[in-house]
Amino acid sequence: MLRILLAEDDANHATLARQALEEEGHLVTTVPDGRVALDTIAKEPFDLILLDMRLPRVDGREFIGLVRADKTRLADIPIVVLTGYGLRQHMDFFKRFGVRDYLAKPYDCDELATIIRSYDHR
Repeated sequence: MLRILLAEDDANHATLARQALEEEGHLVTTVPDGRVALDTIAKEPFDLILLDMRLPRVDGREFIGLVRADKTRLADIPIVVLTGYGLRQHMDFFKRFGVRDYLAKPYDCDELATIIRSYDHR
């Protein structure tokens, strides 16, 4: 079981992902924007962050940069990116900031579950 922060501004995507992850036995906290995500990870421990790249207030790139620059436990939290926009343009950024996994929207819930399982055994 993982404690997962799901940062997703699309309510439908958030609901589907949350349900799929909870069916796998994970505890999921959903937030609608990058600012709330930053506030939430500062207060609560998480094993994994699922991050939409196009979030309001603080977008995915800024969020990743801020988290990775943090010198506390936050810098090591794995981040899985969810995006419907141009993965190729972000690949160098992902590598530079240690983002190993990503899913292009629309994604299959089985595909999401497979990626999440790879983090459940660490």
